[in-house]
Amino acid sequence: MSAALRRRLRFALAAWRSMASRLPARARGPYASDVPSSLTEAECRLLAELARDGNALEVGSWFGRSTIALASKARAVHAVDWHRGDEHTGPLGTLNPFLRNLARYGVRDRVVVHVGRVEDVAPALRDDRFDIAFVDGYHTADAVRRDVDLVLRTVRNGGKLAFHDFGRAEYGVSEVVRELGADPDVVDTIAVVDVTPETKRRWAELRGDAAT
Repeated sequence: MSAALRRRLRFALAAWRSMASRLPARARGPYASDVPSSLTEAECRLLAELARDGNALEVGSWFGRSTIALASKARAVHAVDWHRGDEHTGPLGTLNPFLRNLARYGVRDRVVVHVGRVEDVAPALRDDRFDIAFVDGYHTADAVRRDVDLVLRTVRNGGKLAFHDFGRAEYGVSEVVRELGADPDVVDTIAVVDVTPETKRRWAELRGDAAT
């Protein structure tokens, strides 16, 4: 397939995904099936339960399926994404359809939208603020390590750190989860790690100054 044809197909796909955000929402709940994403219904229901009555941090929103799942049960969700895509998703501008999807699923008032890179946003978030952080950004091992460096301190002891695309060999997520030294709970491709003082100590020792 030529580069020109790939660009045309990518543009057409992006246009369809944006158009879908203008349609009426399907039945409201944690699983927004018409919002583009690889998240399964089981994964969305897991995120909703992890966020129930708590404060959630999301790294990587894309079109908002995971955001909607978290916000369906959470008190508040802080969603961080620069909404310009990456090498895995393609160069997609997702902010406007993301906002429309939140509105049509009735959760916009529970989502604090941070438009920017996590390395710029996370330092402004206070320690121990969140009950769960869901990491679904760029999936190289180095990028996932950076995300953990930035968000682990923001999750309270007793909270949860969840990772999407665990178990997929083409990504570095599984490698980083193993480095955390925990035995994760896994639903489809989401791995959930308990955040404890030991988790934070181990990560700080592993990463040195990068995690402090």
